[in-house]
Formats: sequence, C-alpha cells, structure tokens
Amino acid sequence: MDEIGSIYADGRVRLSDLVSSEDPSGQTRPVPGCPAWAVRDVLAHVTGVCADVLSGNLEGVTTEPWTAAQVAQRKDKSLAEILDEWAAVAPQVEAIASHFPGRTDEQWVLDLTTHEHDIRGALSCPGGRDAAGVLVGLDFAATMGLAASVNARGLPALLVKAGDRQWVIGDGEPAASVEGSPFELLRAMTGRRSERQVRALRWEGEVDLFVRAFEFGPFTFPESDLVE
Repeated sequence: MDEIGSIYADGRVRLSDLVSSEDPSGQTRPVPGCPAWAVRDVLAHVTGVCADVLSGNLEGVTTEPWTAAQVAQRKDKSLAEILDEWAAVAPQVEAIASHFPGRTDEQWVLDLTTHEHDIRGALSCPGGRDAAGVLVGLDFAATMGLAASVNARGLPALLVKAGDRQWVIGDGEPAASVEGSPFELLRAMTGRRSERQVRALRWEGEVDLFVRAFEFGPFTFPESDLVE
C-alpha cells in the first residue's frame, strides 16, 4: 500500500475502533461540525465516498447532492453494517490512491480527517490530533483552498505557521502571519471554527484583511464557537 493509502487506513481504523467502542446511542448523536448529520450519517458518507470511487460514480463529486445520496443510500443500514461495508471497500481504494488525478488523494485524506474529528467532537473523545492525516489535510487546505481564497480576494501573501511547518500563501512578501497548532489550523480552514476563534489564533499584522479568506468552497464560519 502506498503512503497516502496507509495514512487513510490509519484514520479509518482509528475511527472505526472509536465508534465501535461507544454506547450504541452515540450513533444518533448530532455532529456539531456537520449540523445536518448524526454520527452514523458521517460514517455513511465516508463509506459512500469509497464505494463511489470504486463504482466510478463520480458525477457531481464533492457536491452536496453527491454526499447526500451516500447518506440516503445507507439510511436503513445499521452502524455495524456501514462499518462492515467501509472495511470491505476502503482497502481497495487505499491500494490505488496514489493513482488518483492531481491531489485528489490528499483531498480524500482531508475529508476523512475532518470527519474523524467531527465525530470525536460529537462523542467528546478527542484524539488523533498528531496523526499524519492532520498534516496532509492541512497542507491541502492551505495550499489549495486558502491559497485560492487569498488570490481570489486580491490579498497580499499570508504566512501560515504550524509547528515546524510553514507556508507562504499567495504571492510576494507576506503582509501578515497566523500561527497555531496543525490541528487548530486545519479546523479553522475547514469551517469548524467561528470567526471569533479564527481571530483568536496567533496573528501578526492585519487580521481584518485575511480572516474572511478562511471561508472558501463549502466552508463557512459557524455562528457559535465550536469547542472540541
């Protein structure tokens, strides 16, 4: 298995073990990071992504109708059945992830990592914050999503610092910098932190100039702080 497939597999096993060990009532618990979904719905989605990749059902990939169909198709399945399906289909995708076009493999890991922590937040079971998937997801979110947002808004460059990693987002000399743990920055770049929480990161320079750039693609600031 290639490296990116192994990173996904680690997250899948970690999340499967977590939900399998929880009280059965936890599967219907609302997920604050995905307000429209319960825990079992999030698992139906990540399972559906792998199943759709294998079947070639990629029309509308990543859109809301595509993900909603994944949840709807599994609405009558038990949590155990969903996990069994994930365990069957995901290893096949993990084996071919390096052949995905462009950086789709990293986006796939970002999706799982984001939802792992969505579920951990719902179940009040933090963990996995130093896993390799966090850095893979952060690198993709910063250099693809945040970078596109900064450029589209005509902003100067922003320096992003996460531990011993850093990225210059945009062109030219950075006009400001923001620093946080890889986990917090990842959550901030995936719509899991409020505007107030993004402003509370360690900033140097003009916060007002850049804070709205953290809203991009499907990600918007929640109205209330998300505490995990």
